[in-house]
Amino acid sequence: MYTPRISMDAVLDDKLYIGNLAAAKSLADHPELGITHILSVCPEYPSQGAHHLCIPVQDTEYEDLLIHLPEACRFIQTALDAGGKVLVHCVMGISRSVTAVCAFLMVTRHMSSTDALSYVKRCRPQIHPNYGFIKQLKVFEETGYQPSPTNSTYISWKRRQAQDVTSYLNAVHDTISIIPDKLYISSEFPDDPTQAQSLLLDMGMTHVLTTRSREISQKVISPASGVQLTHLDATGSRPESLLLSLANACNYIRDAIGNGGQVLVYSSAEWKAAVIVCAYLMSSRRVSPSQATSALENALPLFNRTRNFSKQLELFAACSYRPTPDHPAMKAYLKETGGHKHASLAVDASTAKAGAAAISAIATEILGGHGLDAAAFNQTMASIQQSRGAIISHG
Repeated sequence: MYTPRISMDAVLDDKLYIGNLAAAKSLADHPELGITHILSVCPEYPSQGAHHLCIPVQDTEYEDLLIHLPEACRFIQTALDAGGKVLVHCVMGISRSVTAVCAFLMVTRHMSSTDALSYVKRCRPQIHPNYGFIKQLKVFEETGYQPSPTNSTYISWKRRQAQDVTSYLNAVHDTISIIPDKLYISSEFPDDPTQAQSLLLDMGMTHVLTTRSREISQKVISPASGVQLTHLDATGSRPESLLLSLANACNYIRDAIGNGGQVLVYSSAEWKAAVIVCAYLMSSRRVSPSQATSALENALPLFNRTRNFSKQLELFAACSYRPTPDHPAMKAYLKETGGHKHASLAVDASTAKAGAAAISAIATEILGGHGLDAAAFNQTMASIQQSRGAIISHG
């Protein structure tokens, strides 16, 4: 028969502890610990008397623990004022109980929610509050530590809670595993820093790779999070910019995974992130573009395989996984795409010239009829057209 391991850590001066359910239920066998009060932040251990408060909430993002935090703080403070020692626990001692203890530190030590979580993590490294509770700690601070059905900040949070949590869970759902516990892909990433940090923590990400700078801000993923955020130099408008970055992307992913990390490849343009993960599969497993694409589509059944996507992978293979501007396959590709570009620019220039001529003709008729200087207007239009032609010719 499995017996849960007792787990308990001191948070404040041998007076306030966080632990799991097994620790709470074993206190009768360990009087030497001197625990006088128990705060159960779970329904599994109902109150056993005046020195035992039970807040029967579940460990889900949709649960409202916020409304109970003032009561939890009062219970802890009353116990400490009486010279007691308090164990705050839930089932695992990593989420609900942590939230209650952080709330107490925020009220009594004037810590921010971030500082309180960091402090408790130093005392108990395995803590992992769910996104909903982390968000509620921030709201707890915003309410002045007094959430109630009449508090306007609490009312506002309560009104949007379900939508906010659903948005977060959708982002988690849209982060797709390509290689379990190693490589993931996403084209949807939260703008909210709390959601972003929770997603990375919940999924165990250590590295995030994006296709362009500032696609994910450091305000969203801060250096303090311990997650390495790296951008590829694939921001150019030229069609080869992503291709020429693929070798570096593959090296980055390989090194991160080799060191036990988990990598999220993100781009708001899904096909770009897909090219990167397929390129990694091709170079690391020596598989063909079609085999890599099949692996991608097994994870992303609705992925839209475009001609450009397939062409990028074919060129990556033709260049032996190290595309350079001097490679014959790349030269042929650049010549082909360059020709299309110049043809397009020629059409643009011709169209612009014709449009300017039409405007000048209309202006001459209108301005001349009113005695205005049509010649000066036409001279200005010619100057604008000349400038536009220079811009078009340089792309």
